[in-house]
Amino acid sequence: MIEKLKEILSENQIITGDMIGADFCHDEYPGGNFVPAAVVEAGSTEDVAAVLKLCNEEGIPVTVRGAGTGQVGGSVPVKGGIVLSVKGMNQVLGYADGVLKVQPGVLLQDVKAAAEANGMYYPPDPGELTATIGGNVATNAGGPCAVKYGKTADYVVDAVVVLADGTVTSLAGNESVVGSEGTLGVITEVSLKLVDKIGADAILLFPFMDIESAMVGAKAIMAAGYEPAVVELMDTDIVEFAGKVTGNPVFPVEMDGERVGATLMVTIEGTDDDDVMEKMEAIAGLAEEGEIEPLDILVGDTITMKREFWAAHGAFHTAMESGAKGAREINIDVPVDAMAEMIEFAKAAGEENGLMVLLHAHVGSGGMHIHVASNELNKEALAPVFDVFAAAVYAKCAELGGNIVGEYGIGYGKVQYMSEEAKAAQAALKATYDPKGILNPGKLG
Repeated sequence: MIEKLKEILSENQIITGDMIGADFCHDEYPGGNFVPAAVVEAGSTEDVAAVLKLCNEEGIPVTVRGAGTGQVGGSVPVKGGIVLSVKGMNQVLGYADGVLKVQPGVLLQDVKAAAEANGMYYPPDPGELTATIGGNVATNAGGPCAVKYGKTADYVVDAVVVLADGTVTSLAGNESVVGSEGTLGVITEVSLKLVDKIGADAILLFPFMDIESAMVGAKAIMAAGYEPAVVELMDTDIVEFAGKVTGNPVFPVEMDGERVGATLMVTIEGTDDDDVMEKMEAIAGLAEEGEIEPLDILVGDTITMKREFWAAHGAFHTAMESGAKGAREINIDVPVDAMAEMIEFAKAAGEENGLMVLLHAHVGSGGMHIHVASNELNKEALAPVFDVFAAAVYAKCAELGGNIVGEYGIGYGKVQYMSEEAKAAQAALKATYDPKGILNPGKLG
């Protein structure tokens, strides 16, 4: 197989044996290491097509990989075979008429910078700016601003897609490839819709006594007609934990001697500062009228304050890794009306299993990040306890009409929790797009 690869690629594009770096064998999911037979560093659509054609003929598994920042093992070669790296395909190909064309290896931060350079804005913001846009498309990544702007799929207007047999085609008629985690095809170019830059924005913080009143407040704010770009629910347990780890507490933990239950972080956008101020005053009026009952309203309307808020929010994930002996995360989507019940369930399940449960959620899009942490159990000892907790949470998510895919996808970390209906739907797509099953096997059922 390696010799055949050398016939269609340059030798320096093929990595084998001890030269395969450990990073190609895992992503950010705390599972095992899976060593491929070879890593192929693609440089073009033609490279990808040639490799897939050969591997399809030979029945060799192919796992597509970008930056490897995934959280569920989606780009890990659990069945061996070839890792097809597209990270080197990292060129911005052009911009015209509100559409940015890029290769899949372009980092999200560079997509945003290219949009900015053209006087436009690319809204999806899943959080990991060093992820590749190809990975974002493969998982249909969302993020906090999905409440207003939607997810990655809402911005993909076209793509060059290479199918399992090496056929090069377009996105038209192959829309299922988006969000398929590399199991149905490989995207080698993507055209992204950009939107006009916002004129001004500001952040409002609403601390509440408990989760329930925070959720009532969130729904009232979203229903008021001012199109908040972000409505982020932050459990005070995660706020306090991260603040202690970083040494820079930003969000409120107590107010007037009372412990805050949860805080909403709401981003308001407008054409200019006056427009934003008018919207903020109207939303503040909801409190005056008793429609929402925050303990206070805090305003972040300077560049420095907004950066501090987002930096503190961004520290939630890293604080788990550095501040606890063992930590894991569950990412799911839950209907807004079921969020409070899901949070209550997760907290209780964590207590039953001796785990701290700390979370934040993108209200509106339904995305929830449920972190579990332990100061007694290390990574290895935590694993079986976490598995029991995770099974309960995923079952509850399904019961509430949610989706375990979330923002991170399924990868191999969630396969065992997929419903039979979801597995059957994926099997039908695989039969059409990849009948030999060479693309990212071991994922999505």
